[in-house]
Amino acid sequence: MRLRSSWGMFFLYTIIPLVSNAIVLLILNVLIIDLVYQKQETEIFQRVILANPLHSFITNILPFPVIFGTLIYLSYPAFRLYQGAVDEPSRHLGLKRLVNAPFTIGLAGLLGWVFGSVTVRVIYSMNGIETAPLVYVTVFGVSVVCGLVNFVLSYYSIDLVNRRFYLPDFLPSGDFAQVRGIRRLSLGFRLELFVVAIATSPILILGLSLVNMQLKVSEADRPSFVKTIGLTAGLVALGSFLSFLLARSLRRPLKDMRNAALEIGKGNFGINIPVDTYDEVGDLARSINLMAAGLAETDRITESFGRAVDPRVRDYLLKNGKSLGGDLVDATILFSDIRGFTQFSENHEPHEIVEWLNTYFEEMATSVREHGGIVNKYVGDAILAVFNAPLPLEHHAQAAVDCALNMLARLDTLNQKFRERQETEIHIGIGIHTGKVVAGSIGSSDRQEYTVIGDTVNTASRIESLCKKFKNPLLLSADVFHQTNANMRFGRLGKAVVKGKVQPLEIFGLR
Repeated sequence: MRLRSSWGMFFLYTIIPLVSNAIVLLILNVLIIDLVYQKQETEIFQRVILANPLHSFITNILPFPVIFGTLIYLSYPAFRLYQGAVDEPSRHLGLKRLVNAPFTIGLAGLLGWVFGSVTVRVIYSMNGIETAPLVYVTVFGVSVVCGLVNFVLSYYSIDLVNRRFYLPDFLPSGDFAQVRGIRRLSLGFRLELFVVAIATSPILILGLSLVNMQLKVSEADRPSFVKTIGLTAGLVALGSFLSFLLARSLRRPLKDMRNAALEIGKGNFGINIPVDTYDEVGDLARSINLMAAGLAETDRITESFGRAVDPRVRDYLLKNGKSLGGDLVDATILFSDIRGFTQFSENHEPHEIVEWLNTYFEEMATSVREHGGIVNKYVGDAILAVFNAPLPLEHHAQAAVDCALNMLARLDTLNQKFRERQETEIHIGIGIHTGKVVAGSIGSSDRQEYTVIGDTVNTASRIESLCKKFKNPLLLSADVFHQTNANMRFGRLGKAVVKGKVQPLEIFGLR
């Protein structure tokens, strides 16, 4: 039988509570019954309950089909999860029943024991059988203790099965928040279950055994019931208090770590969890602090990297860096340069030059970015912008032309501000060419940069150098002119021979 199937889940969800109940019954009948039940009480039970088929059916048999029928009904939506064709409401209900299964199945077992104890008392009353109050407390207490042990065995067993087989299949990411209506059982509750299993139940059995033994002693020689019950209650309270201290010692650091993880998920890496214990919990807290510090450093590097290159290129490189060995791609290159920059540099202080350039670059880079290109590099006062590498861009030649026109418009506005402040105006030349380029990470083993190289890049630079000759701020190659709607604003200026080219280039410029 495949355990990861509807039938496998049905088998485990039914066999585990049966086995848990059988273990508790075995312990009760072999080890405990003579300690907690008086011989007279046992004889009455055999005569009134076991000897009567109806009474025996009601107390010993009826709870099983009722409880297991209820469990199958409650668990059926979870069984259907493996059927595949389940609509979203049914799937959500199935997930809720799956997550709640440990608690539901354990609680059903506990209620079965309580139900059996209550029905025995009811049948006794109907048959006119009176029992001492302490005997009733003893019998009922044993049923509750057995029910609690059964609950613990079933809960942890079903929880282990769910974690091993079913939760990884249906909630692989552990996103329990998407399932509404599930019971969130705290760490304190789980520790209380642990205490019930290893401490409280044995203490209660011991107390009930002492009460039973005292009932066999004459009242004159009998120790005080109050002391016995007080001792039992005190030990139970002590165990509960110790479990509370243990739960609190774990709950606070775990809560801090959960909150820290949530903050890290929001991008807040400036967290520091107090580390006040030298154990696995402390190791985990230290690891989270180190992780947060590492992520903060990575975030700073990423942010700085985003200022060194276009943030879109940064993200592209971080995602695809290992595969950037160089590609031959179609791209459009825009090359711009400031006229008279050398003379300006000679007549101004360094900080004035930097401020002047940064103001200019900010406007030009904004235009490039808005038109889908990237500023590949700043070379002194020059800008090399690329369209269609590494980020794909449809109609990249037209985008480069539109960008250049926008750059000139922005420059006019910027120069107006310079004139008002009586500062030196900026005049530029722009050359655009389109064609094949080699794009990739180029450099040494310890330092590389993403760039474009090739004849297309060189030609764009050469075209820009012709702006002074043609007395035109924006020049296009014939390839760019014919791939765009530039004929509305551009005209043929003639041919020019440039360095590195045998054939003269046909140049188009603003009308």
